[in-house]
Amino acid sequence: MKLAARPQRPALRQMLRGVRGRMFLLLLVASVPVVGIASANAILGYEAELASGRRTATILGDVAAARHGATIETLQQTLAGLARRSELVAAGAQSTGCPPVVRALLSLYAERYANFWVLDAAGKLVCSTQPSQSGRSLQQTDYFRMAATERKFVLTSFRRDPAGEAVIIGAVPILAGEALQGVVAGSLLLDHFIRDEARSQERAAQRTWLVDRGAVPLPLTRAAPLDLPPPAVLQRLIQQPGAVTVEARAQGGAEFAYASTPLAPGLRLLVGLPTGSIRSAANAVLLRRAFELATFLLACLVVIVVGADLAIARPLRLLAGRVRKWRPGAPFRSQPLQGEPDEVRALEQAVADAAQAISGRQEELRSALRQRDLLMAEIHHRVKNNLQIVASLLNLQAGRLRDPRAKAEFITARDRVQALATLHRHLYTNQTFEMIALRPFLEELGQQLFAALGERPGQRISLVVEADELEIVTDQAVSLALLVTETVTNAIKHGFPDARSGTVTVTVHAEGDAVTLTVRDDGLGMKLDDEEAGQGIGLTLIRGFAQHLGGEIEIRGEGGTELVLRFTLRRREAEAAGDENPAAPRGAAA
Repeated sequence: MKLAARPQRPALRQMLRGVRGRMFLLLLVASVPVVGIASANAILGYEAELASGRRTATILGDVAAARHGATIETLQQTLAGLARRSELVAAGAQSTGCPPVVRALLSLYAERYANFWVLDAAGKLVCSTQPSQSGRSLQQTDYFRMAATERKFVLTSFRRDPAGEAVIIGAVPILAGEALQGVVAGSLLLDHFIRDEARSQERAAQRTWLVDRGAVPLPLTRAAPLDLPPPAVLQRLIQQPGAVTVEARAQGGAEFAYASTPLAPGLRLLVGLPTGSIRSAANAVLLRRAFELATFLLACLVVIVVGADLAIARPLRLLAGRVRKWRPGAPFRSQPLQGEPDEVRALEQAVADAAQAISGRQEELRSALRQRDLLMAEIHHRVKNNLQIVASLLNLQAGRLRDPRAKAEFITARDRVQALATLHRHLYTNQTFEMIALRPFLEELGQQLFAALGERPGQRISLVVEADELEIVTDQAVSLALLVTETVTNAIKHGFPDARSGTVTVTVHAEGDAVTLTVRDDGLGMKLDDEEAGQGIGLTLIRGFAQHLGGEIEIRGEGGTELVLRFTLRRREAEAAGDENPAAPRGAAA
């Protein structure tokens, strides 16, 4: 009988059955906090690297704002100082021109300022350091309106003066208490900012712009228009009240960090720093840390798995190999390895103790089996002797009878008892006490029946036994022995009268558990009508034995007598119990 194939287990479940797989899983679980902390540190480092671009842009913006803010502050202080001179408006009213101090300022800072001029309270031009038409009304100019309205220093948007210079105009109101006396204004050359930026040492890679109140950018460095942030981002930057730093993609698609710092109301400084290289460096740092973490974890896994294999799994495998080689009855020798865990030593000692206990128990079972075999052999031997005594008594009693019919009945009973005695002799000879080999038993039984009837097989009547190599249980062997005894005896007695010769054939063939028994002779043939009419008990016994075997019998009486019996071979109790329990291997009891 083939054992059922074991179902395939999933790969993960198969791996976790071993010590190495479980150690690997425990290491993975234990490494989760380490991986989490290392990953958090790597991400924080990555964010810090990315934030360095914003920090650098903020620092560069603060430095540039301090430098250019000083220029605006100087302009504011200069105009405020002029506004405190009340003679400016009076000098203009007397058509004496601008005071010498104004002209001196322009001559001293010609590379910074393009012009200084004074307006009266009505917005008429009082004086100017550049040729102009005195008395011209500039009341509608934006700087006059803002200075007169806000009463503080104001700046205009970028523009060009009458000489064609790019300038930004600053204006300060001239006040007498709360009354407006006029406005003093000055135009600051934008080229001064560009030259000042060109002289700075911090402009390595940044782009710098001045942005006026109309959101018009003026590049102070070599900055392309595509380096500017998108218009929406630019508007958000210049609308903030204080300094602000953001990261955004430029109009050209490059990544920048932008720092916007106010220099004065209506004027901001914008510094842009490319962060593509910084992001690439941050990605490289992140990848390097991830690689270092993976390498560290892999090294830990290898060390722990190999260590667990050498320290735990290998001693267990060696112990399992010694246990597999051990056979019941043989001593189990403990061979502890140097450095193996105490638990493995304890397990090995437990296996040795269990092996010793099993060996002792097995010896007890062998002794009990030997005693049982001896007892069963003695029982069958005594039963055989007693049956032979009974057969001898029946034979003696038959010899004292004068009635032939009674004598024949005693002889038939003797043959039946002798058949059972022969069966018991085969049982204790076969040493199984549950089954007998069918072919030797049938051959001896046939020889015995011929001798009991005064015949010798092969002289007048031949005996042919053709049987497969079968074993039959005792319960069926009794019925089969008595059935064969009846049929062979009837064949010899009634099939070959008057020195008639012939052959009696006993055939047994099996196909699986299905057995076919055939007893055939070529004598005169059986008179079935007389038997069925009740003149003898032979056929009744034959049918009874066939029913006990659980088979179907068929008898033919033409051209000799042929009896065919088909029945199912029964198994011994141990085999039947093994079939009811599929986990028990077939034939284990044998």
